[in-house]
Amino acid sequence: MQNISEAVVDRVREEARAIVSEAEEEANEEREKAKAQRDARLEAEKKRLLSAAREEAARITAQNAMQARQKVANAKAAVLDEVVQKARADLKKAATKRESLACLINDAIAGIGDSDKVILSVAEKDLKMAEEIVKADRKLSAAVAEVKACGCEGGVILENEDKTISVDNTYTTRLNMLLPRILPEISKKLF
Repeated sequence: MQNISEAVVDRVREEARAIVSEAEEEANEEREKAKAQRDARLEAEKKRLLSAAREEAARITAQNAMQARQKVANAKAAVLDEVVQKARADLKKAATKRESLACLINDAIAGIGDSDKVILSVAEKDLKMAEEIVKADRKLSAAVAEVKACGCEGGVILENEDKTISVDNTYTTRLNMLLPRILPEISKKLF
């Protein structure tokens, strides 16, 4: 009986070892699966974080480039504005030449068309010269009913007597009309 008992105990031991060995193999397999899943999750998280970091870097780079372009554009605009302001200041200071004033008057009269009489308005500083120009020219004397001063910096404003038609041929208006055409050229030469 003892042999039988020993045989049963040996057999139970053998089965127990097999079960333990099988359990150890399954545990190792589960550990390897868990490790592989953890590594896969870590790699996915690493890729996600790296992608997010790249996107953020690209956004920051684009934003900085846009800000830099805006600063350059603002600096260029400031320079162009300074050029225009200087031109306006120079126009205010400049003495009117007789030939220029006569030309502006004739251009304004041509622009208003055939009207009975017109009222000519000029800068206070040019009033005497305008009166002399009108008196010296028969055609102008016939067309101009009155020469008066206005608040412009230079040039002329002409209107018919009933004030329904007006031609603004002042330096300021002419400069404002000219600027959109010449600013791109000035910009090309400066920048």
